[in-house]
Amino acid sequence: MQTRQPVPTYFGRYQVLEELGSGAMGVVYLCVDPRLARPVAVKVIRESEHMNAAEREQFQARFRNEAEAAGRLNHPGIVQIYDIGPSYLVMEYLDGKALSQVLKAGQVFTVQDVCSIILQVADAIDYAHAHGIIHRDIKPANIMMTDDGGVKVMDFGVARLESSTLTVAGTVVGSVRYMAPEQMMGEKVDARADVFSLGAVAYEMLTSHAPFPGKTITEVVGQVVHGAYVPPRQVDARLPEELNDVFGGAFAVKPHDRYACAMDFARDLYAAAEPVLELNVGEAEGARGAPPTPEIGTTLEAPVPAPPHASSPTARTVRMPVEGPLTGREGVLIVDSEPCGAQVYLDGKPVGSTPVAGVEVTYGRHVLRVDASGRDPVSAEVEVKREQPLKVLSFTLPERRSGGDQIRPGQFVTFGPDVTPPRRLSGAIPVYPPAALERGLEGSPVVEIWIDEKGNVMDVAILESAGAMLDGAVLEAVAGWKFTPATAGETPVSVRMTLQHLFRR
Repeated sequence: MQTRQPVPTYFGRYQVLEELGSGAMGVVYLCVDPRLARPVAVKVIRESEHMNAAEREQFQARFRNEAEAAGRLNHPGIVQIYDIGPSYLVMEYLDGKALSQVLKAGQVFTVQDVCSIILQVADAIDYAHAHGIIHRDIKPANIMMTDDGGVKVMDFGVARLESSTLTVAGTVVGSVRYMAPEQMMGEKVDARADVFSLGAVAYEMLTSHAPFPGKTITEVVGQVVHGAYVPPRQVDARLPEELNDVFGGAFAVKPHDRYACAMDFARDLYAAAEPVLELNVGEAEGARGAPPTPEIGTTLEAPVPAPPHASSPTARTVRMPVEGPLTGREGVLIVDSEPCGAQVYLDGKPVGSTPVAGVEVTYGRHVLRVDASGRDPVSAEVEVKREQPLKVLSFTLPERRSGGDQIRPGQFVTFGPDVTPPRRLSGAIPVYPPAALERGLEGSPVVEIWIDEKGNVMDVAILESAGAMLDGAVLEAVAGWKFTPATAGETPVSVRMTLQHLFRR
């Protein structure tokens, strides 16, 4: 049983003031550099619990190499890395909002605003490319709009690490609509992959739509690898016809047919849009008629009220993450408990100790478990709905009774002689994506499946990737499977099991 992990006091010489937020890759803290008396943001990279010692050492070495290279970048449009620790980055602290938050709030831009932002991002990207650094995850969540009117690109040096993490509602799922075809297929990428992603950002800013809409990963991937984007003029007839050709050059399937550098795309975008620079775009959803096609990773922001106070005499404050938007998520949970400091698990994965705010979730049903030393854990099913994306939850954990070590229904267990594994009852076998067949892609994704005490698949995560296209096919199929429950003796329990699926022509 896990107990509360206290917030560190220092990372190296950097004194921790407060936790700003957490995400798929780690936790961000507001710290102060005592030597320079300036605030800094420290991003602590979360290492996978599935790593062995050798893999962890390899990951940390890769992290250092990536971060050191990114730390040499010195450009006004790139969030600067000041220092590197064993598994953390020390970065400049910014006041502002991620572009994704601005877009979801229905911010109205002029076309000239859009072109100006894209030009600034393009300049930063090309600077990084000239220094041998490819971002690999250009998207609105990684573009910061500062309060003083600046534009900065975030997460150089960690995006490559994040691209190795894929879950049903994870980073790549949220990012796939900005991802170049060669990146989806696990092929080698160069600067032109970032150009593709920048084009997708510009398209969304101009039209409030994704260029490759789809309800599933497979639908989006299929459109991307075939270059089947919707010309912007079909979305908004006010936009010039010339923009269609510009985006065609950004979204070319073959990298050699794409713009060679980001500034070439940005300049052509400005030239094609020049007749309508004063036009307002980016209205709130539905302002121009029918709502857009549902898209992967759509986010709904919600104001967060003050959370419940913990039971300690001193009032405690929890904050929404300011590191970035709710990437690929659609709702927010705030969780408190009596006693405070209990470990919170969302769908089987730890998300922090109470009080916890800014727990990002997709719409639908989720399982929360709150666990504290010396107390009986409490589990609850929570449904997050579109009309109510914010939920504030408080739990009282009773003191543990005698016999508390006895296995309880729904308890997580590891496989052993006394555990009967689950057996698949229904669900389709993963379908070989047609686009992967056309391109001769083969591979064997390995997934970890969380199966609850009722035999339902609660989560699927990629352990070994075969590229976003094949990974996505497995994730979508396995998420719909139904199992007989695993049992420990006669008690139905929750388990995690791994599966490898071979795609071979």
